[in-house]
Amino acid sequence: MDISRTALVPFSPDQMYRLVEDVNAYPEFLSWCTGATVLEQGETTQLASLDIAAAGIRKQFTTRNTLTPGRRLDMHLVDGPFRKLNGAWLFEALGDAGCKVTLTMSFETMGLFGGAFGRGFAHVADRLVADFTRRAEAVYR
Repeated sequence: MDISRTALVPFSPDQMYRLVEDVNAYPEFLSWCTGATVLEQGETTQLASLDIAAAGIRKQFTTRNTLTPGRRLDMHLVDGPFRKLNGAWLFEALGDAGCKVTLTMSFETMGLFGGAFGRGFAHVADRLVADFTRRAEAVYR
C-alpha cells in the first residue's frame, strides 16, 4: 500500500523536522503509539523502535532513519510485521508563511493478521501529517 499526504503548515521546516525526529515523544501525542525507543542516534542516522496498536493488534517494528536535519527524514524497515516498509518525511520552506510537509510511505504486511493489521496501519499512516500538525500547534503556539 502506498500513502502520500501533504500539508501546508505555519511552522518552519526545522520546527516540523524536530517533531518528527523526536521519536521518544511519539507516545505523548500519537494515540496508536504505545511505546517508542531510540536504539541508536547519530548525526545522520537513527535506529528507532515503535510499539503500535492498530485494528486491535499490537506490534513492534524498528526502522533505520536517515536524517537530513530541517529537510527530510527517510525510513527503512529493519525488523517488524512488514514485508516492506519505507517512507520519507519532506519539509519544504515556504518563506515566512511556513512550510510544506509531505509524507510518503509504502508498506506491505505479512502473517496471519496481516490484512487487518495492514488496514489499521493504513488508517494510522493516513492521519500522521494531521497528528504532527496538531502537535506543532501545541508545542509552538
